[in-house]
Amino acid sequence: MRSDTVPPQRLVWTPELVNRFWDVVGTTALEAHAFARIAGRLFIIAARAHFTPGGRHLDFGAGDGTLTRLMIEAGFPTAAFEPAPERRHALERALGGLPGFLGAAAGTDAPYDAVVMAEVIEHVIDEELDPVLRAVHGFLRPGGRLIISTPHAEDLEASMVYCPVSNLLFHRWQHVRSLTPESLAGLLAPHGFRVIVTHLVEFSNFGFLLPPERMRVPAPLAALWRRVRTAQLARRFRSGRQVTLGDRSHMLCVAERI
Repeated sequence: MRSDTVPPQRLVWTPELVNRFWDVVGTTALEAHAFARIAGRLFIIAARAHFTPGGRHLDFGAGDGTLTRLMIEAGFPTAAFEPAPERRHALERALGGLPGFLGAAAGTDAPYDAVVMAEVIEHVIDEELDPVLRAVHGFLRPGGRLIISTPHAEDLEASMVYCPVSNLLFHRWQHVRSLTPESLAGLLAPHGFRVIVTHLVEFSNFGFLLPPERMRVPAPLAALWRRVRTAQLARRFRSGRQVTLGDRSHMLCVAERI
């Protein structure tokens, strides 16, 4: 290391930087790595016991609207909330006119039967966490369900990247906190939520023991395998007991507005 090298600093995320980050990500091939595109259908398998067929649902932090669309296609009318301006406009264009799309959410649209925060809470900067959780509480009807997915006990340092132009270190996916079932419950309780169950799962076909996309399995056999396994998983997630799958790299927390 040269003696004149300046040690890197850590990027301090602001609301403006967060919005800029996600607006730009949405215009690049990085969008293909979005959680909903990779695991949205698996998320719905795990969470659908807490949705209301024909009811009102909100995808909070909807990104490009992929999960919103999947929920609608599964029979759950859904609105979308997205703070990043360009991503919000893009999802409105993509979903506008789709039967079952309840529009871009605002506080006047409340209440909803369930609010989904799929891979969102780990991105919310500290100064905005309390206002976000208050807003989510306001969106829900009393007794409504908040369903959160987030990495489980993530090692944030392992996903840091370095920008040689700015000499800054930052998490490659803009994560700002690592959570456990206990710490997540502690964040939710002061905002009027009671945790019902927290599942520890691997959101992948391997983790759910579903047929891999590239496995050479005859289509009829793969379809039967998927139907049988999906039914098994639905029963497990409906039981109300904690489900553990695969490497437990993610949490699926179900909380109730009290």
